[in-house]
Formats: sequence, structure tokens, C-alpha cells
Amino acid sequence: MISTSYWYLNWMPRLTTSIKLLLTDFTKECGQTHSFYVRGVLMATKAEKKEVLRQDIIMSAQTYSNTLAGRNFLYVYGNEYFEVSFPTDCFLHLTGVETYLSAKDFYKISKKGILTNSQFYFSSRFPFANAKKKLPCLKRLPELTNDFVCILKDMQTIKLTYKLSVTNLEFTLGLTESIDKNANRIGNLFLPMSLRVEESSVERSADGEIVDFIFSKDASVAKYDVLLVKDERKTIPECVRHLLNDTLLKQYT
Repeated sequence: MISTSYWYLNWMPRLTTSIKLLLTDFTKECGQTHSFYVRGVLMATKAEKKEVLRQDIIMSAQTYSNTLAGRNFLYVYGNEYFEVSFPTDCFLHLTGVETYLSAKDFYKISKKGILTNSQFYFSSRFPFANAKKKLPCLKRLPELTNDFVCILKDMQTIKLTYKLSVTNLEFTLGLTESIDKNANRIGNLFLPMSLRVEESSVERSADGEIVDFIFSKDASVAKYDVLLVKDERKTIPECVRHLLNDTLLKQYT
């Protein structure tokens, strides 16, 4: 675990090394060439390549539905924390494809497995190569909620600076603040905005810390009741105890 004083002295060059030591059990699917094979036969046509991505979108939507949608996650690091929700209308942007469908309809038919190749496409803004790179990682998105990850602060991209992001060094989820219809911020809640498959996210960030705890709950209940990740050397800080249910608190404090 990297301490606060450690970051203050020289966080950037040590961050990548430290995270790699902690996050050692990841597969190498992301960042590798995604070979387009079906039953051992190389797929050469654009239609066949698009079909592979269609299947990846469907699998990603079903994973998103089963493990993320309808749940909130509480990330705790030191005496800081934030919450993340995964609305269904955020799924589309994470895929890296274009569609004429609404975000909710795209997610709905993808989850049902009835998305067709004619219902999504690519453009200069959302190129095929980008979707090809993102989708294998989108299928693994739950890894950012159930394993040790790094919280990045003020990650800079060409267009935006993400106040908070979550990364496992293979892929990074850029977060945006949740706001209501009157543009007022909703508590400490963030939403997924961008899935980035690159290791430079760490270097583009102002600071970062390894997560100490990750909790989850059904979005319909008031308090968190499931502990997903715990640094055994740490105790649950006072600042989040009011967000946890009594049973969980008694078990881990």
C-alpha cells in the first residue's frame, strides 16, 4: 500500500511500479492484437470483423447488466471516498461505436442479444480500431469494482480533465460528477464517462492512490451492505461509516 507521504515525495515514477506489484493477477487481453478468428478460420471481410464486435457488445451489455447496472459502489482511500453508479444509458459511450438508436434502446437490445450489425457503425469520431481495442476491456469492467485498483486524480486528456478515474493499469474508467435536472451535483456520486485502454493514464494524472476498501449495494437501498475489497492493514475510516449498514460495521470494525 502506498502511503500519503509516499505520494507527496515522488509519486509519479513509483506509482506505476507499485501498482504493478499489487495488481499482478490480471490477464493480458487488453492491449494485445484482437485476432478475428471464428472456429480457426481467419475472418477477412469488414462484415465478419463487425460481427465479432457485435458479439463483444452483447457480452459486455450482459455483463454490465448482471454485475454493475442497478448497483452503487463506494471507493475508499485514506480519509477520502466517492460513489459510482452505472446507469444503463452510460453503456453506449463506453463501447466506442455510433448508433442511430437512443442510448437506452441500444443497451436494451444489446442485453437481450438481438443487436444487429446494421444498428451500429463507425466514424472518424468513433473509429473501428478504437472499438476493437475497447470492447475486450468493457467485458472486464467489473474488475474495477472487485479488485485492488488505483484512484487517479485530475487525469488529463485532449478534451477533458477527469476529476477522478479508476484504473488497473490495463484500462481506465474516467468518471464524471452526477448532476440532477437542475445541474446540481448529487452528493459524492460519479458516473462512468470514458473507457480508455492505455497505460499513460497514470502519467497524465496529477496524483493517485491505491484503494483501501470497495463496498457495494443495490441502488434501491440506503446503505452499503457488501464488502468487495479490503486492505487488511486498514480500518474503515469514520468518514464513511454512516454510509454502511449496522451488520457490516459490526463485522468489520
